[in-house]
Amino acid sequence: MNASRGLATRLCALALLTASGGVLASACADNESSLFVRMRMARSGDCTVSCSPGEAFSTQDAVDAAYVDSHSATILVGNQIVERGDSDVLRTETSRVQLYEAEVRVFFMDGQPVNEGYVVPINGVVDPGTSSDAGYNCTEVLLLDGATMQDLRAQAAELNGGDVEVVTTMVLRGRTLGGQEVETAEWSYPVSVCFGCSRCVDTIPPICCSDSTSEDCKDQEEVEGSCPGTRGTQDCRNLGQTCAQYLASFRF
Repeated sequence: MNASRGLATRLCALALLTASGGVLASACADNESSLFVRMRMARSGDCTVSCSPGEAFSTQDAVDAAYVDSHSATILVGNQIVERGDSDVLRTETSRVQLYEAEVRVFFMDGQPVNEGYVVPINGVVDPGTSSDAGYNCTEVLLLDGATMQDLRAQAAELNGGDVEVVTTMVLRGRTLGGQEVETAEWSYPVSVCFGCSRCVDTIPPICCSDSTSEDCKDQEEVEGSCPGTRGTQDCRNLGQTCAQYLASFRF
């Protein structure tokens, strides 16, 4: 009788362990759907961003490596973990996700890696979803770091104004207020990189490029710039020299 009871106890424990393992495996598998990347937010005319899935978004970035040393983007992140807080029993909300890092890799269109990848800190708190709707918030992610941009700049310079097409992939990681680690599935985003393909404007007289305080330069209008992720007109006064001098200063 005792032997039978012991066997039953062991079988029950094994069943519980198996069930528990199933729950844990399911929780791990669900991590990539609990937290997800929705889209790259577009900037409005004044270069501001609204963090909502109903706002405008971008499907590709284009940067001129002659005028930027790195490139970041505003990413909309969703949280599908359900709310767990309950004021009636004084239970705090543990399903908010604190974002803390992004693992980024960059590839050419043929799949060859541009770099070995890098991990960068990110920040932002994503509220839990309500009912069937996810909670959302934005975070800034470094799509092309300085070393990657330097490599792409040299390759783009050889194309004489042509584009180097790359795909940036990212995995964003966070931690719930309850201590659960979550991460997104890998998300890809294309970026076109050129060198010196943007329109660059010299002042008249050109001396104003390097000395805007001169008497002849006081009434000159500013050149309207562009938002990050787009190519726009460059003003030589921001470079401290004429456009030709600036581009010639690069050594590859």
